[in-house]
Amino acid sequence: MTRTKLLQPWMSMIAILVLTLAACSSAATKPTPTPNLPKKNVAISGSGSVSTVVKYLSDAYGKKHSDLTFEFLSGTGTGGGVKGVLQRQLDLAAMGRAPTSEETAGGIAYLDVGLDRVAIAVSLDVPVTQLTGQQVKDILTGKITNWSAVGGPDATINVLVRDEADSATAVLRDKLLGKEAFAGSALALTSAPDMQAALSNMTRAIGFLGNSDLRLEKPKAHAVVIDGHDLANLNDTYPYPRPVGIGYLPANVAQVQPFLDFIKSAEGQALLVSAGISPAK
Repeated sequence: MTRTKLLQPWMSMIAILVLTLAACSSAATKPTPTPNLPKKNVAISGSGSVSTVVKYLSDAYGKKHSDLTFEFLSGTGTGGGVKGVLQRQLDLAAMGRAPTSEETAGGIAYLDVGLDRVAIAVSLDVPVTQLTGQQVKDILTGKITNWSAVGGPDATINVLVRDEADSATAVLRDKLLGKEAFAGSALALTSAPDMQAALSNMTRAIGFLGNSDLRLEKPKAHAVVIDGHDLANLNDTYPYPRPVGIGYLPANVAQVQPFLDFIKSAEGQALLVSAGISPAK
């Protein structure tokens, strides 16, 4: 038997051993997959208009970050949102006003996001583009009932208002209406989406809603210039400003802090401007 034939079995065994060691080495150095960490859920409710803004921001946040999911519950108004946070049923309250002294004493913390405006808006069939504050007051309280009195067509004005608990109503009461009752023929709506739908679907209508609602939800309506002040210019002193803020519990801030930091970032501030909000300084 030749020497080559004697070595063949050993050469085969050595080759098998080398391949086995290489495979073991490869398995040993292969990186271990990082487990998918569970996302933290953030439950939000409160002011309908402010919730629209917060959802706009959370959608942008979710495109770059995967640590949080956001659940928007049916609108409960600012007060209901604060109550939900204090009772630990919500993580964030969408607030159309600053917290009351009672809410602050109860433990709510508040992030001042910026200023929205309560827009006076009319359905698209109404050609009126400018009104005075006094004219708006007289329309909402029923003293003016026909569009012809303010430069429009000879047609009855359909007045749309929000419930008394709404933050937009509170702004108009403070800045314009005082305690005067709404027109007896006014249709009272209980949510921002209802106001958007009514303005889109009714004719000869006037109502009020957040400037952010007009920009983000785009109902079939247009804002009216009031006493020369135009919502198209965020630096203008439009007469009906409304705070936009977020309420939370300090004990829960670790969970929501990344989102709050995003709102305060340059990207978050630019998004607020595009939504018609003047960011807080």
